[in-house]
Amino acid sequence: MTLALRDPRTPDSPLARWDPRWKLAGVLVLAAGTAALRHPGPAAAALAAGVALTRLGRIPARRVAARLALLAPAVVPFLIILPFTLDPAGPGWDVGPVRVSAAGVRAGAGVALRCLAIGCCALVLTGTAPLPRTLAAAHALRLPGAVAQVAQLAYRYAFLLFDEARRVRVAVRVRGFRPRTDAHTYRTLGRVAGAILVRGGDRAEQVAAAMRARGFDGTYRTLIPFRTTPADVVAFVLVTAGTAGLLGWDRWPQPVGDRDGASETGIRFLRTPIPDSPRPS
Repeated sequence: MTLALRDPRTPDSPLARWDPRWKLAGVLVLAAGTAALRHPGPAAAALAAGVALTRLGRIPARRVAARLALLAPAVVPFLIILPFTLDPAGPGWDVGPVRVSAAGVRAGAGVALRCLAIGCCALVLTGTAPLPRTLAAAHALRLPGAVAQVAQLAYRYAFLLFDEARRVRVAVRVRGFRPRTDAHTYRTLGRVAGAILVRGGDRAEQVAAAMRARGFDGTYRTLIPFRTTPADVVAFVLVTAGTAGLLGWDRWPQPVGDRDGASETGIRFLRTPIPDSPRPS
């Protein structure tokens, strides 16, 4: 008899009941299509779709906001640098002694929106199913078993290493250690890091011995069942069709001014044939 338990951190939702294989394939298609977008309009629509998926998965809004805030250090440089460096001679605005490029603003906004949309896709995968179930689905989709095992073990024992680091930190603090900018602090921090690494290595050897004692032979095995239903296929088709729609919108012929920073009037002037000059008699 097997008692099936659901991870309490994973709320019950339509996305949690979606077959992990189809969900992983659909979210990866959406993330890949989002990464291929070039204009801010489709990228904003992709972000809206990602936020809608997080709401459909009943992921707490505070958790979504906190995770997306972690992406701010990655997207802020694009918002700051691109408006001042991309196509400075094109259309834009003069702000004091500097010029803000319209093409740079669009490019920076597009990069930021794409990053946030892909972050929402990652939240959908991690927030609507436990990681072992997602890795089992990836293995069912031909991900090598060794990669799935390494990822699952790294995820599991990273928390153990964090707990070990917290215990060592408490141990040095109760002994009166206070970090300062001196040689004693640097030596102590080096010894603490060495102790954590040594304990981590000992823990890894114990885990390897325990796995071999239980007959582990390197083959990835799982007891997680998978069953495809028509609703799983329909959901995958809808996500794929939506991604194709975003790509079609992004690749639809844009106005010349939005495409290369030149005005329509200037392009029309350049395309106007120049009449032949009269020959002297």
